[in-house]
Amino acid sequence: MPGAMASSATRQLSFKVVVPPVMRVVQVTPLKDGYEYRIWTNTRSASFNGREYRFPKVGEYTLKVPSSPRGVYLIHGL
Repeated sequence: MPGAMASSATRQLSFKVVVPPVMRVVQVTPLKDGYEYRIWTNTRSASFNGREYRFPKVGEYTLKVPSSPRGVYLIHGL
């Protein structure tokens, strides 16, 4: 039709994906002064016995953790 106005419609769709932090201990090797942990994590940092370890990317890493008289505790997803 001559002279008819063009119209347009726009819509925006957005969604958010929440991925919970995961850290899996793949292997533990005792050393004379502590333990060696092979871990896989989807976070960029983890804390073992109060010491924070930072990683350049998500994936598998090997950590050497000194022995603690109170045992080992870990926190991930910092």
